[in-house]
Formats: sequence, C-alpha cells, structure tokens
Amino acid sequence: MHSDLAYPENVIPPLRFQFCPICTARLTREVIFEDNIPRIKCPACGWIQLSSNAVAVVVVARNEQGIAAIIPPSEAGVGLPAGLVEYGEDPAESAVREVFEETGLEVKMVDCLGWIFINRISWPGPLVQIMYEAEIIGGQVKGSNEGEAKIIPLSEFPTISPSRTGSQKAMQAYLAKVGVG
Repeated sequence: MHSDLAYPENVIPPLRFQFCPICTARLTREVIFEDNIPRIKCPACGWIQLSSNAVAVVVVARNEQGIAAIIPPSEAGVGLPAGLVEYGEDPAESAVREVFEETGLEVKMVDCLGWIFINRISWPGPLVQIMYEAEIIGGQVKGSNEGEAKIIPLSEFPTISPSRTGSQKAMQAYLAKVGVG
C-alpha cells in the first residue's frame, strides 16, 4: 500500500498531486537537481512538478481627493485594490485592470513601490505581490464583489484590515515615498 506524498505545508491542496497528470503513474519525491531540493517527479514519464509562487498586485490609486479604498463587508478596516496577475499578463496592466474591476476607476501607473513575499498556506498559496502607485484619471467610483469603493482623503484614511498584508505594506511604502508618517 502506498502512502500519500508529503508536501510542504505551504503547497495548497490543488497542487498536491499524487499521480502524474501526464501518464497517471504514482509520483515520487526525490532530489533531481544539484540544488538538493526534493521535488515531485514521475518515475514513468519523467514529468517534474515545478510550481511557482503566485504573482499579485496591490495599488495605491490616488488623486487630489484622496486614495481609492475598498471597504470589505466582513472585515474590520479597508483594503486597496489588489488581485492576481493572470497567466501571461503584464503586472502593470494587471494593476490597471484590478483597480477598474474593484473601483470603476481608470488609472495611469506612476511608480512601482517595490514588492513583498507573502508565504500563504491558503489559496492562492505563496505569492509575490508587486506594489504600485497610480494616478486616477477617470471612471466612476463603484463597488464590486470585494466591497464598496470610496476615495478617502489621506488625512482621514482608516486602518487597513489586518488580513490585507499587501495593502498595509503598499500604504507604508507610499507614505514613506511622500514623506508622511
């Protein structure tokens, strides 16, 4: 009887293959390359599981009235527009898309504020989140499935939700850039 392959805790369940997606043979975990990292491999066809971190964006979208915020219905605090970069999508274009989808606002990228690594054990798994500053250039503020959207003056900006690490880090980076706080 075979036991399930052991995966690191931060590998999300949908990526915990037990059988090869190519030939259906039972997979093994072994050191394959000189880096000495055990990887999942098919002993029958040679398929190797090389999963990558997810890539996400978070955006400080601003104009003279303030910063675009999302007010999630079930969280204490607010968030910034954010989301996953689609396969093959440029991260800056993803940032523009996410702001529009979540707030109804059109933006122009101003600056990359850096990136952070978040070692999540829930969906979508570990991710690299790129932080952007954008200027609001049009559109109409509207909410989305993420919650109500508002433009809030920086001086009145509420606490960011504790579950939104990327929003917290992006706001810290923005405030450091503009010399506030």
